[in-house]
Order: sequence, then structure tokens, then C-alpha cells
Amino acid sequence: MPRGVSVELHNVSAQFHTEGRSGQQSRPAVDNLSLDVAPGEVCVLVGPSGCGKTTTLKLVNRLVEPSAGRILVDGRDVRAVDPVLLRRGIGYVIQQIGLFPHQTVYENVATVPHLLRWPEARIRRRVDELLHLMGLEPGRVRSRYPSQLSGGQRQRVGVARALAAEPPLLLMDEPFGAVDPVVRARLQDEFLAIQRTLGTTVLFVTHDVDEAIKLGTRVAVFRVGGRLAQYATPAELLAHPADGYVAEFAGADRALKRLSLSTLADVALQPLPHRRPDGMPELAEETDLRLALAMLLASPTRTAVVTRGGAPAGVVTVDAIAGAS
Repeated sequence: MPRGVSVELHNVSAQFHTEGRSGQQSRPAVDNLSLDVAPGEVCVLVGPSGCGKTTTLKLVNRLVEPSAGRILVDGRDVRAVDPVLLRRGIGYVIQQIGLFPHQTVYENVATVPHLLRWPEARIRRRVDELLHLMGLEPGRVRSRYPSQLSGGQRQRVGVARALAAEPPLLLMDEPFGAVDPVVRARLQDEFLAIQRTLGTTVLFVTHDVDEAIKLGTRVAVFRVGGRLAQYATPAELLAHPADGYVAEFAGADRALKRLSLSTLADVALQPLPHRRPDGMPELAEETDLRLALAMLLASPTRTAVVTRGGAPAGVVTVDAIAGAS
């Protein structure tokens, strides 16, 4: 089973070079960036267009070379590793998916294992295992071509291909941005479940702060020009934004976003009533507080029974949720 590796960026910079009237000009794409990502963490890079998020990913797998600084993966400087070998050990998923249109699903997912000369039996097992993990039925999709799949299915195959060779590090660049909101939410949930199972380290790029809060172990907020504004856990980012820029980017509804980071299991419950009032809803303790608050506000009793393992455990109130946030 793959396990994640550490990623360290120390004072890393990268320049864009453009031709102007006065000759070649340079501007920073990434400017003096330092980040530490622990093994198994999901580090989400978020910020406006042109802030250096995608360039940062490409620096890690050497699709872009830094003009200054050091990048270490599992303690080893990436410049000391052959770029082709480096990339074979790092999964890479992009928004456009990048599946080979002339290859079947099986052939797409098996790309890197074939390059690594895995035995065919092992490749078959791995492909089917990953398709199952992604919620796809191998017997139905294995021989299909990308054009025969829906957008959500293609995105799942793209993630499966990136995980095929059991990489300890996965780079994901706006991977769910091209699908509709319902499919996107489902893909996010599946991604979190898979990542927790595999323990893979992930660097994940998005422009959507809600996605960053939902998926990230830690979140790096970028400014235009490739400078880091804040690097913190989602809870810290929402509770204590570093400055006005981060606060504005996190949104005026930061308090509500914070509620989504906790569940009813974190709230002090009141004893169960002898007789449950009519209209009182029932919520599992795994329900996040943002959803629970919405349910309570829509309830005539403004309370709900909380269940643990299917059995009633107590009653939650609006005030209890407010106190927990």
C-alpha cells in the first residue's frame, strides 16, 4: 500500500519570460515560496488566476525549473533525480484529464505500469482494483474509449491512471473543475475516502476556496505574483485570516464555512426527551454542523435527535451548534 512522502519548498522562485518592445522581460510566476507538506497531507493551493498555483506543481515534477531555491521530495532534491524517473514516481491529474483518446480505459490506466515493466497479471489486477475504487465497474468500462464516457467517468479514470503505479505523491491541478456541481461534490467525497485509505501525499490546486476548505489538511493562499499570503489549517485560516486579502478571499461567510469542518460528534448534547415532539428531525452524529444548522433552522422545534450508530444519543439545539463554532 502506498504511503505519502514529505514535500519541502525552500525559498523557491520561478520567472516567466516574455518579449516586450524593449526586449525580453521577466516577471515572477512564483516568488520566494516556502512550504512544508508532511507525509499523507493534502496541501491545497488556492488563489486567483495567475498567482502561481499550477507553476508550483510543475516545479515539483520539474516540468518547470526554478530560478532559485530548493525542492525536496522525501528529503531528496528533485534536481538530483532524472526528470523522467521523477515523473514516473509522481501522479499527475489535470482539469482537462489528458486521457489518450485512441486508447481504451484499460490502456490509459495501465500506461505507467507498462513503462515500469510490471507483469501483465499485476497490471490487470491493479487496473480493476482502481476502477472499483473509483466507483466504476471494470467489466463495463475497461474496453471503452474516453469519448464513450461521461465527464465524471473520464475524471475518475484520470485519477485512476495517476494512482496506477502507487505513487507516494499526487499532483492535482483543478481536477474537478470541468464537471457539474453535483458530480464534483461526489468526486470530492470519493477522493477524500481514497486518499485516507492510501495515505498518499497530495498537492491540489483549485481556485475554489470552498473546495480548498473541504479537501485540505492545510491550505496555501496565494497572491497574484506567486507570493504566499497564508499557509494554515482550514480552521485556522477561517478563524484567523492573516490579513484583509485572506479574509476577503475566504469569504464573508467564514463562520458558516467553519461549521462545515466539525460534526455533531463535537457538540454537547442535551438528554433525550421522554416524548419526542412532532417534527423533530433525526441526524447522524457524522453530520457536519453547517448542514445540521440548516436542518434545525428549518425545523419547527429548532432541535434534532442525534443518533450514534443508529441509536438515539441526545438532542442538539441551535445554541449548542453556535457555541461549538
